[in-house]
Amino acid sequence: MRRFIYMLFTLYITSTSYCTAQEEKLILTIKGESPTETKIIDSIGYPTIFKELTPLYKTIDSLKTTLSQLGYVDITEKRTKDSDSSYSSQMNLGKHYKYVKIYVGQDPSVNTYLKKAAIKIKNDSILVETAFAKAVLENLTAIAANSGNPFTSFQIKSLSKDTTNTLKGVLFIEQDMNRYANRIIINGYKKAPKGFVKYYARIREGKLFNQKELLEQNERLNALSFITSKKDPQVLFTKDSTTIYFYLERKVNNRFDGFLGFATNEETNRLQLDGYIDLILTNNLNYGETLLLNYKSDGDDQTQLNVKATLPYLFGSPLGVETQLSLFRRDSTFSENSQEASLFYQISANHTVSLGYKSKQSEDLIESVDTSNEIIEDYTQQRILGGFRYSKLQSDFFFPIKTEFIVESQFGNRVSSEIKEEQINVDAIASHIFKLNEANQIYLKNRTQILLSDSYLTNEQYRFGGITSIRGFEENSIFANLVSTLNTEYRYVLNSSIYVHSIIDLAYFENEITNQKEKLVSFGLGAGLRTKAGIFNINLANGKTENQTFRFANTKLHFQLAIRF
Repeated sequence: MRRFIYMLFTLYITSTSYCTAQEEKLILTIKGESPTETKIIDSIGYPTIFKELTPLYKTIDSLKTTLSQLGYVDITEKRTKDSDSSYSSQMNLGKHYKYVKIYVGQDPSVNTYLKKAAIKIKNDSILVETAFAKAVLENLTAIAANSGNPFTSFQIKSLSKDTTNTLKGVLFIEQDMNRYANRIIINGYKKAPKGFVKYYARIREGKLFNQKELLEQNERLNALSFITSKKDPQVLFTKDSTTIYFYLERKVNNRFDGFLGFATNEETNRLQLDGYIDLILTNNLNYGETLLLNYKSDGDDQTQLNVKATLPYLFGSPLGVETQLSLFRRDSTFSENSQEASLFYQISANHTVSLGYKSKQSEDLIESVDTSNEIIEDYTQQRILGGFRYSKLQSDFFFPIKTEFIVESQFGNRVSSEIKEEQINVDAIASHIFKLNEANQIYLKNRTQILLSDSYLTNEQYRFGGITSIRGFEENSIFANLVSTLNTEYRYVLNSSIYVHSIIDLAYFENEITNQKEKLVSFGLGAGLRTKAGIFNINLANGKTENQTFRFANTKLHFQLAIRF
């Protein structure tokens, strides 16, 4: 029994000593022949503490390789075991060769890659700094991969000394045949709109394989409001084919915001509808279509209704159609209705041009007006529309549009009191988000509208004011034949669920009927909150004209809950 206990005790002591020995740290010190060389070594950096000897030696070899790539090709080294836990390496870096002259020959494919990399060729050779030679090879490899040759590699071989500070070598290239996207497979959202995949994201079978473009295509799809990319695309290479897999998921992005109320008009004793509805239905038919319904009524002054339908990529082509119906009534002064239809063509992922037709009619609802302030008449308008749109989307819940530029021109005539006049309308919108960092952003948006005509009617002028134009003013309370607004926001994003922002809006407008030329300004604060239902926005803004002083009574408070379903 004693012998058995003694054996157990001996085994315990032996195993404990072994584990302790195994847990001992090995310390590495590397120095150069001079303080300058030691400083160069330290600037590269290396780990100094190890648990095993093998990674310690690998660190020394890796450092020698790095120094060689920097131009120290004559390195000599001596290793010493100073104690059971301490090792040192003494390096003599030798001469530094700052440049390497690489012979590239006259291979057309190599010359093509070098030209794409903006590297000058002289006497079938290129001269680069030795420290950047590895980066040049990696850049050439990336260019080849994005040109349909993902298995191409570049190496510098036959390295030798040329002059006192220059090395020379030969550029070798190993390349496979050009790769093309033979098959495109979409996993997950198999009914993803084919038009957006083919014409918006530019994903097509038969295209030259490009790794960089592949990631950009996936990001374009992910930026759409109704598609989510679950992960980066994957590529399967076989001997004679290339298959690309996209992993997409359908995202519901219908939006509703509004309220309705019923009341009895005290003058007419009729039931009237108050409130507003803002409804957007997107991609419910897996076609990428959009249906917009916007209704606003304050019960007394204004009632407006807009219905717009957008059908992109008709019959699998880059052509789409957009139709719109608009109705507007201002108290008992005038009413108008317009119908619009346009064809648009997708030039590229971000560029669209359009051509359409617009018809508009307006009716004078009263027999007499104060002509010093307003001129209201019955009229009809016929317009030819031409437009251009640039839009860059981003994958952001609050701010899905990063950059947008839209310009639309209308050419036609107006007929009123049996007088026909030629007219031109120009409407331009430009907006951009300047992302300073993850938390701070600056948002700018300008909209300029111009109506060119020999004479003007109040009921054909632009109407602006309110949350969609210049905040701090009543909705559609200002009339003008020329107006330019600038909306600015400084946004601070606290996290993915909440942000706050400033409001500074400026406007300039001209009204030929009233001989007005005025500047407007408004200031305020706002916030956005991500909820389970959607986005809740609150804006507080106070606006004034150029010659007014600020009055707290002019402050406008806007609440909005955009429900997504």
